[in-house]
Amino acid sequence: MLLLEREARKEAIERKGKNYRFWLFRRKLYHIVVVYALIIGLIGAIVFLWTNYILKYDWLSIDTVTLNSNGIFNAEQAFAVMGVGPQDNIFSIDASVLEQRLQKCPAIRRADVKYQVSSNPTLIVDIDARIPAAWIDCPELGIHPGDAKYGVLADKDGVMFPCMETVHMPYIQGKHLPSVSLRPPSSGQLSYGVSTRDLEAPMQLIELLSGAVSEFLPGIVSISTPNDWSFCVRFSNDCQATFSHYGLERQVDKLEQALEHARQTHRKINAINLIPEHNVPVLFDGAYEDIPLAEPIEE
Repeated sequence: MLLLEREARKEAIERKGKNYRFWLFRRKLYHIVVVYALIIGLIGAIVFLWTNYILKYDWLSIDTVTLNSNGIFNAEQAFAVMGVGPQDNIFSIDASVLEQRLQKCPAIRRADVKYQVSSNPTLIVDIDARIPAAWIDCPELGIHPGDAKYGVLADKDGVMFPCMETVHMPYIQGKHLPSVSLRPPSSGQLSYGVSTRDLEAPMQLIELLSGAVSEFLPGIVSISTPNDWSFCVRFSNDCQATFSHYGLERQVDKLEQALEHARQTHRKINAINLIPEHNVPVLFDGAYEDIPLAEPIEE
């Protein structure tokens, strides 16, 4: 039946001639053009409304920022790193792009950004920032401890990152961070955001001593790395100790025992080499005079 109708229609078109066929073609072309014009017009209207009204609507500007941080970054500083502000529209923000910007910052270990649109458009930012544990000292590259503008810090994992004055100095203020001297790398510049092998053992020692509870262990002032197999530590009591990169807990125990013995015998250690397992070399200060405290005598 359909075949007969199709043949009859074909015969009618051939009977009417070329002009009729051309008229059918123009009618189909007109329908196609109208449909495409409607689609393009609809897309244009949506883009116009989006760019001129929705993205400029104050109700959709960032109203609340929920910042989950370890206390290093605040909301204003996080905004500065992400390159957005409270006036930005929530729909103009690509959370994945903001997350990438945060993760590119060497001072940030991990970051997560997402937003939710409700009565109050909210930007939710999770930042796990690196906590400064030491200053880096590399005079050959113009890097000095305590330099808030051009200084470099390191966290407990031995990862270096540039000091951000407004971010890190409020946290460092009042803390006595030790400094770690580094030999300049062959590339002529430090590597930020990645673990540095020369810092692994010194930072482990800093972490180990920061958690130690002992009246005999002094604070670390500075650490120098003269070679690949040892490093020297200067303590707040002017004692200088040489450590190897391995067996740090054993060496700390020996240091504590030596300092305790020196106090009991009223002497002061100038230098100590903790690398040997036995017969640890110790240099005492010959000019040091320690007057023992008077002890009460029981009658």
